[in-house]
Amino acid sequence: MPVQNYGVLKAHPVEARKGQSNPHYQIHVVDANGVDYRIAVNVQSQDNPPALLYYPVANFQYPTSGQQTQLDELSTGYTALSSQPGGLAIDFQRGGFFDPSEISQLFQVETEGQLQDLLDPQIQQAIADPDAFLCAFGSRWYEPGKPDQIFGFTPGNGIHNIHMNQGNAANFASEDGVWTDGALLIYQPSTQQWSAIFLMFQSQQLPTDANGHRQS
Repeated sequence: MPVQNYGVLKAHPVEARKGQSNPHYQIHVVDANGVDYRIAVNVQSQDNPPALLYYPVANFQYPTSGQQTQLDELSTGYTALSSQPGGLAIDFQRGGFFDPSEISQLFQVETEGQLQDLLDPQIQQAIADPDAFLCAFGSRWYEPGKPDQIFGFTPGNGIHNIHMNQGNAANFASEDGVWTDGALLIYQPSTQQWSAIFLMFQSQQLPTDANGHRQS
């Protein structure tokens, strides 16, 4: 079964914490309605090999003008997405963001600390500009009545699986799916441009079949 509650979260970042014992870079964001969320970005795999692969895009655009308009006009807060082409849903293999046959060359291996050092300056810059915001694609969680375990706001509320969600090794193959991949997009109003970071685990593989399972 693919990752549950797939969608995109649009909100302004207000604080961030680098991972310590937990292999995530944590971002506290607040949408235009004052709702708190946490974005949990993997910076290290719990599988072997432990490093993630990443691909940054300095000036990100969707493959079609219609999709880009959907992104530019996206409402604040969390939006559920249909796992199909033509909308905002992301698929590393099928989405047209890069050539899947070159994915092993496009993504660069980095350690936990290096990946956090890549993310943190961009997030801190967005925190400093009240008009900047993030769009995080992944799987939402919601915990009514429980405080967030990192930032303490109530209720616990956020999005994770901010990485490719197909081509997994056997122990995570139940989370495979198509058009349910994660990503982190950052909009800086000073440049009126989007930047993006795409993440995948070294243990994941492309190409995948119609169900998102690895073919090899």
